[in-house]
Amino acid sequence: MTKVVQLISSSGFFGADNVLLELSKNLHALGLKSVVGVFRDFRQPHLEIAEAAGKNGLPTVVFPCKGRMDLSTVLAIKKYMMETGTHLVHSHGYKSNIYALAASYGRPIARVSTCHNWPSAQIKMKLYAALDKSILNGFDKVVAVSDKVKDALLKYIMCREKIATVYNGIDIAKFGKTQDEGVLRRELGIPEDYCVIGTVGRLAEEKGHFYLMEAAKSVLQEQPKTVFLIVGDGPWRKRLEAKSREFEVRLRAKSALVQRPFVFAGVRKEMPAVYSAMDIFVLPSLREGLPMVLLEAMASRKPVLATSVGAVPKVVRSGVSGMLVPPADSTALSKGIIELMGNPKRAKMLAENGRLRVEEEFSSRVMTEKYIEIYEAALRRKKVFHI
Repeated sequence: MTKVVQLISSSGFFGADNVLLELSKNLHALGLKSVVGVFRDFRQPHLEIAEAAGKNGLPTVVFPCKGRMDLSTVLAIKKYMMETGTHLVHSHGYKSNIYALAASYGRPIARVSTCHNWPSAQIKMKLYAALDKSILNGFDKVVAVSDKVKDALLKYIMCREKIATVYNGIDIAKFGKTQDEGVLRRELGIPEDYCVIGTVGRLAEEKGHFYLMEAAKSVLQEQPKTVFLIVGDGPWRKRLEAKSREFEVRLRAKSALVQRPFVFAGVRKEMPAVYSAMDIFVLPSLREGLPMVLLEAMASRKPVLATSVGAVPKVVRSGVSGMLVPPADSTALSKGIIELMGNPKRAKMLAENGRLRVEEEFSSRVMTEKYIEIYEAALRRKKVFHI
């Protein structure tokens, strides 16, 4: 049996974590042992992915880590892979890439990395991204989740044959089932007769939440019975909540506001119920790879409005399986939301087409089949083992 270690440094249960979990579940079902390896950073010990893996019956190992480069962690990973007879290490993210390369160096272990994105424009993160791109030359196969990410990799990786593109996939069986949408609405204090515009994702600059908030002004002027449901957590949560309070104060001064216009729901584990509570899903991102939340919303038969960034246009065919607008354009976002709210028949048609699109091209089964081909190529390159 092929033994694979999936290595990730997690900051919470987000897109890359979801990809890793779905991939591991499918590999396990096909007879390939996939162990979820998670860093336990003493500063931010996010172990949500380890907990989710355990609930799904997947083997998990936690590696304590004191900083961005901890030699004892490298040695611990190396020891684990040697003792368990690991054939391949699959890393997700720049930190995991560094440790995977260091721990497997000089050993007959194939290396695969998935580049989900380099999302931040901050100088520090740009330096990490540059280091990551250099390190990736030491891997046998490098996977991009979008054509844009692949184009970036082509500038840095010398051997083009190493690079492959695999779009993210989800467990479509989990989404689209009949849910009681009123449960979450009641919990969050959202009236039944309000339209819920929802978004899900890490609360960070690149996700474009500020533009959605600006768009809300125009939407609420035309459709007062509207609530914007923001699901997720992250470094920008306090800023976003502060902006929402300022917005609410100004709105109350102009009208008899009954309902809070923005509801922050934090991180939620039962995502099918979250999407069920929404009438329209909006993805206002400024940068993306291939967002899992977009696939989940489409699989849940929700009409989607998204910005045309990253691999999003590969998923959403504007006017067919959803609507696309330019990034950083609050006016386009508001017009798109108002259009969907005002035309429920068209919104339903887009939602049904979106579900079909995900079923055909973006299921976790399709994704796993492609990764197995990549694993086989990496193992052949290493000349150590064949699946």
